[in-house]
Amino acid sequence: MLTLLNSLLLNFSLLIATLLFAFLPLRRIERISPNSSLQVRLVIGCIAGVIGALLIFNSISYDVAKIDLRLVALVTAYFYGGLVSGSITMLFIIGARFAVTPAGEYQGLILTTLICVALLVTATIYRRFAAQRMKDYLVLLGTGIAYSLPALYLLTNTFERFLEIALVYIIVIMIGGYVTYRFLQELRKHFLFVHTQQELALTDGLTQLGNRRKLDETLAEYAQNGTVFSVLILDLDHFKSINDTYGHEGGDVVLRQLSHLLQSYCPEQGVVGRYGGEEFVLLLPDVPLRQAERLGERIRSACADQHFVYKEHPVFHVTLSLGAASSDQASTVFETVQKADLALYEAKQTGRNRVVCYRDPLL
Repeated sequence: MLTLLNSLLLNFSLLIATLLFAFLPLRRIERISPNSSLQVRLVIGCIAGVIGALLIFNSISYDVAKIDLRLVALVTAYFYGGLVSGSITMLFIIGARFAVTPAGEYQGLILTTLICVALLVTATIYRRFAAQRMKDYLVLLGTGIAYSLPALYLLTNTFERFLEIALVYIIVIMIGGYVTYRFLQELRKHFLFVHTQQELALTDGLTQLGNRRKLDETLAEYAQNGTVFSVLILDLDHFKSINDTYGHEGGDVVLRQLSHLLQSYCPEQGVVGRYGGEEFVLLLPDVPLRQAERLGERIRSACADQHFVYKEHPVFHVTLSLGAASSDQASTVFETVQKADLALYEAKQTGRNRVVCYRDPLL
């Protein structure tokens, strides 16, 4: 029995190790369930199927029985991906069982197929009355064990051998299933935590827009992909006087209200971020300079017309100066930003509350 237990523990270690690496591609998906997209469910089925096949290839042979943790892979696939994922995993398991079955000894293969089909049918019925909780996961696992024990009895030579195997099999499968469920839940929490921290590192705390790091990373992606784009850099006019009049809290209110306005005007594929202080940037992929200029003019006009409100103070207005440039005017993405900044400086110097496009001094 000690040899059987050690072998199943090795099988369990293989299960956990493969789960860790195989589910990495799904780490950015917020929630995985039977209602996830078909593509996600297909991926889950293939991942769990490969794991199930690996477990069978490393199974322990007792008489003509193959002892392993394939049930955990099948139940996990169905639990997180529904019938689609479960069916794909079942096909992998049956294929692997066929591959390790000696010619003429197909009794175990037939029983494996019947167990998998019966488990998926039962799980489909049970799902109508259950939720995606650990209790339901363990119920499905227990159902699979209940279907497996008669088959295990038929494939062993003696009743004593059956009892020996069944006792260890039940314990290891239930413990393995519980640990697998908890492992996947904690893995999901970890991935969500890391994703949240990454988002926070790229987000301006005041306005919830992208910060300078986010903008720089986007520019680097544009450079790598050869994306043609335009840049709008905008700056609040006389922002110091706003802080002097309403205090820094009032200035923060203005920045937040402006950020909402910019988000509403930014195209779907565009990126809007706070560059620092009262300066904001819009990155506009596949937008020519003239179109960016028109967008800047709409933003400038909307900001000038907007009523800014802070506590009991009367409604007030603020204006923007904007500079625009296109990647066609520069040799690098960061040079494009520099030229938009030069255009913004010109807008400031020539009266504010206007949009200025960068012009090559030689033209």
